Amino acid sequence: MCLKEIYNQDNIKSYDAIKDYFLSEINFSKKENISTKQPEEISRVWILFAEKNNKWKCLQVGQSKENAFDEIKEIIGCITKSSDNDNESVTRYKNSAFYENVCPVCNGNYRKTLYSKIGREYSNFKICFLDVDKYLGLIKSEGQNTTDSERIIEICKNQYAEAKIAYQTRAVYWRQYKSGIDGQTLSYIVNHTSEF
Repeated sequence: MCLKEIYNQDNIKSYDAIKDYFLSEINFSKKENISTKQPEEISRVWILFAEKNNKWKCLQVGQSKENAFDEIKEIIGCITKSSDNDNESVTRYKNSAFYENVCPVCNGNYRKTLYSKIGREYSNFKICFLDVDKYLGLIKSEGQNTTDSERIIEICKNQYAEAKIAYQTRAVYWRQYKSGIDGQTLSYIVNHTSEF
């Protein structure tokens, strides 16, 4: 695993350095039969850590617009059910945002292929839900968002937090996607018409 030349090892945030920003976390192991119960507090932004040599490495960061917990359950299923027998023959890899040649190129379901690979390579995991407002130092005003600047923050903060925490932890498999902020703005307006 080779970090891209433009990124360096300096100032990579460890699990311990950012754990105070988590609302909750799910700890699990491939060895245990996990029953996934939704934590009381979750957010749209989640971080997957895996343990190797008694250190927690950030493997992935994600942001879910709808229900992050549904996405997490699917990911945990792929990780815990992976076995050497279900290894899709991956012979090519492409770059993630920060590393060279780590993301499997596959003909099938990328998510299943990636998280099965992760499940074969690691045994202990944490999925942490980020307190986005605390992490970004936002002061949440009471009531509805009444100004454009408040609405812009509400619309964009999760995507921004995802990218920022991915960078700070150098999440191994994180790939940036087009954010589609304009589409999210329309969605926000539709769901909050009373503010307009």
